Amino acid sequence: MKSRRTRYAFTAATASLLTLVGATSLTGTAAALPSTHEAGSATYLSLANDKPTWTNGFNTIGKDLAGAEGVGWKAEPFSSTTAFQAVVRAAATTSKAPPLFTWWSGQQLVPLVKAGALANLTPEVKTWEAKYGLNPDVEDAYKVNGNYYGAPLYTSDWVMYYNKSDFSKYHLAVPTSWSALMHDAAVLKAHGIAPFDYYVDDWAGFIWFEQFLMETSPTAYEQLVNGKISYTSPAVVAAMEQWRKVADLGYFATPNNIDTQTGKRFASGQAAMLLIGSWDEATLVHDGMTPGKNFGAFVIPPINPKVGWNMIFETGPVVVSAHNPDKQQAIKSVSTFMEPSVQKSWDKIMDFTSAEASVPTSDPTALAVASEIKSQHVHLLNRYWEATPPEIAVPVSTQLSKFILNPNLTLKPFLQSLQHIAASYWATVKK
Repeated sequence: MKSRRTRYAFTAATASLLTLVGATSLTGTAAALPSTHEAGSATYLSLANDKPTWTNGFNTIGKDLAGAEGVGWKAEPFSSTTAFQAVVRAAATTSKAPPLFTWWSGQQLVPLVKAGALANLTPEVKTWEAKYGLNPDVEDAYKVNGNYYGAPLYTSDWVMYYNKSDFSKYHLAVPTSWSALMHDAAVLKAHGIAPFDYYVDDWAGFIWFEQFLMETSPTAYEQLVNGKISYTSPAVVAAMEQWRKVADLGYFATPNNIDTQTGKRFASGQAAMLLIGSWDEATLVHDGMTPGKNFGAFVIPPINPKVGWNMIFETGPVVVSAHNPDKQQAIKSVSTFMEPSVQKSWDKIMDFTSAEASVPTSDPTALAVASEIKSQHVHLLNRYWEATPPEIAVPVSTQLSKFILNPNLTLKPFLQSLQHIAASYWATVKK
């Protein structure tokens, strides 16, 4: 998340690899993986992960945890997501499972929960909500069958960043309605500025798709990702037509590769707005911009005001093995991790924003978005990439990129092709 390459590795690559290893058994012989490490009077539990660039952060906060309660973390990183998942899945239902490991939210948790591999953290979650102000919308990303199975390592809001120079030059205000956003876009286009930066890749196709569907019908969005409605349903067709309308108005920049080009036109002022996860702020800073000075951020107002304000977020958990002998110590360490003082240290180390209301942030864009979330009563929805099974998310996102490149393609057969992908998967599972 500190660079485009790191960020991509935790999104597209992660889900693609999930598809590749999706058939891996949840039982079997696990590779050797350390479980505990003794250091003086403290115990350090292995935290298996596929995030080697986070090793220093994990180990630093692990020392803080050990100092606070005597149970810390020691990162056990895998450079390959495939290898990481293979080891975890093979060990998941045995005592060889790592006591702690990172995973993904939403549908990615379901197979492990169904196999009985994860510790139920519902009592702890309810405590964090009551004592620390943990955002329930975030925690819902780790809920399966009414219970909770993870604690958030990070959260990221998907917001619209805006170039303050472009907005100031053309006397534009942060929009508080869809019509105001379209007005801003029209003014920018008239002056030769691309209103919205645009990007394409095998994984990036879902970004504007989820946005338009959520803005027109958040209920339909949640039904779609859970296989309750078809990609050919009226709500999806309406969202696609709205997307096409904005494209036909010429409000999108020529599509760029999201991995290598995201934010470059935005930083230079060639594109005035950028829809992306808040993890990409570091990229904007790397490109020479200063938050609050050169750019700001806002929640995109709803196309249909009757559905209220909604926003996509993404989040990734740390989970506890249900079968490791150190299960109770692992739960204890996670509970300590969620204490506000530790969360504050973690956010500082990793440049994150906590999901707990009791942990403030100094990032001006995050503060502005937080204020808007509160004032507009914004409801958070899990990102498409995690909310729907990877067997659907990966191929559908690839297909949606075709729409980005050719918004005038015939919708009916296109959406039928997406539904074929979804139906083929849902037919193999019991919803």
